[in-house]
Amino acid sequence: MRDFGYNIVEPGKFAEKYALSLPYHIFFTRIDESRKTYNQQFSITFPEILDISFGEIVNSLHLTYILDVEWLCLQYLLAGQSTNMTILYGERRDEEELDDNITAIHMKMPFEFGCHHSKIMILQYKDNGIRVVVSTANLFFEDWQNSTQGIWISPHLPRLSKAAKHNGESLTNFKKDLQRYLSSYRNPALKRWRKLVKKTDFSAINVCLIASIPGHFEHTVDLWGYKKLANVLSQHVTLPPDALKWSIIAQSSAVGSFGPKYGSWLSKEIVWSMTRETERDLNNYPKFQFIYPSVKNYEQSFDYQNGTSCFSYSREVHSKQQWIKSYLYQWKAARTERDQAMPHIKSYTRISSDLKRIAWFVLTSANLSKGAWGVQREDDYYITNYEVGIAFLPKFITRITTFPITDEDLTNSIFPIPYDLPLCPYDSSDSPLITREFLNE
Repeated sequence: MRDFGYNIVEPGKFAEKYALSLPYHIFFTRIDESRKTYNQQFSITFPEILDISFGEIVNSLHLTYILDVEWLCLQYLLAGQSTNMTILYGERRDEEELDDNITAIHMKMPFEFGCHHSKIMILQYKDNGIRVVVSTANLFFEDWQNSTQGIWISPHLPRLSKAAKHNGESLTNFKKDLQRYLSSYRNPALKRWRKLVKKTDFSAINVCLIASIPGHFEHTVDLWGYKKLANVLSQHVTLPPDALKWSIIAQSSAVGSFGPKYGSWLSKEIVWSMTRETERDLNNYPKFQFIYPSVKNYEQSFDYQNGTSCFSYSREVHSKQQWIKSYLYQWKAARTERDQAMPHIKSYTRISSDLKRIAWFVLTSANLSKGAWGVQREDDYYITNYEVGIAFLPKFITRITTFPITDEDLTNSIFPIPYDLPLCPYDSSDSPLITREFLNE
């Protein structure tokens, strides 16, 4: 494959890199056109996720939005793996005839504007153990080429022994939440996966699952979307007395319709949920900052050079919410050599005023939109999308109240923030990337 120009990571060594990723196990995709990302400890290619050093894969489950079966099979080939695959997807990019070992199911959404937007894998190994992988990248070439993506890989999760005196739950209730999420599909193809999860020991998991499913909710509102996040934060996050000075940073690759003013939905529901903590309920909310690439960011990117785009924001929507410009910040990632690698990653965090600590971090498929996170209406709580993300909380990972994000802290592992700090606000001449203009050129 190298003779054809593929830059392939030597197989059989990823377990060593994974061990060095403790305690967060978070990675960012290697950027094809940014050579300095090739040898970074936290850079990853898709075949590394499947690496034989983790064990022989005998079954795999892939839930995704965009699917290219031919590309996915190539990744398994590059990793030296051959397995049975079950895939649930929203949109397919190839016309490859499926082999007998592949089951691909197109997800029909219950709502007109809903999207099967989750990106999650479960890999089953020959020893009957599994790994769960939560990602922001779809299963096709472009998402793994020159875009900044985030990936979390669980530890090896063994099968529960018959003599086990516990149910294999983690302190974060990850197992129960994953079971509930898989059960929401009501799809026969997932029956064996639900059984497999039930028989697995998840006690090594140290993150919380934050998922969304389409529906109208009245009695289970705390299980999905932004209300699930609010519930988790209110139980497990403690901020210092100056909490009001800790900003909320959101970052996504699509911009939803937020309404005519900041308080219509964004402040009222999203910022509200992200200010939750154990000690207090703030009457005043902290500063909100939203990272979304400017036109200038895009014109300097690898995507622009290659005539591609992973963003979604229409001129019609933007014309109705001009107020958002005062909250917008540019994409800057020189520190990780990803300045030109446009962010398809979605992340949310709460950061200290001195930019040295964060109270929590969410890596997710969920863009900043009502469809992804949910919206409270008069009679119910409404979500249109399937989404999957994880919340990193200090209580479960480092046993302290915050994560350090600078190398000034020599006693605790630094959490890898994907963008540069301090954030860079839009210039007066900047405007957010309106994707349809570029895609039509």
